[in-house]
Amino acid sequence: MNKKMIIGLAVLCCIQVKSQTVRSVYTELVKQDVKHPKIVLAQSLLETGWYQCGGCSMDVNNLFGLYNSRKKEYFPYDNWKESIGGYKRGIQYKYFKKEYKDYYQFLDDIGYASDPQYTIKLKQLVKKIKDTINE
Repeated sequence: MNKKMIIGLAVLCCIQVKSQTVRSVYTELVKQDVKHPKIVLAQSLLETGWYQCGGCSMDVNNLFGLYNSRKKEYFPYDNWKESIGGYKRGIQYKYFKKEYKDYYQFLDDIGYASDPQYTIKLKQLVKKIKDTINE
């Protein structure tokens, strides 16, 4: 294991979402029956700069950068747990409309992110998460 990965894992264990740990976000994803919770957790980390961004979706408790294009603003939530429900309603419902075998392909197909390397970054982060989150 290289030095950067060790530091990343140490940071992953300690990062908080406004008093919530990465582990508690994962636990909430499972509790709310989000499909592929490790991938979705990785999305929340990427979308919010590891929960450290300022002037971003975190300002309105939105872990996923869910954007209202009509109002040209991030969807606001009263707390970060509600944004998980927003993700389920706004994103994951599409997953069940078609038979997808690969969640990464689903995210690519719906155009979830504009970054062409997004799913590659997610896969790398999920590997780190698997080492940190024990199911």
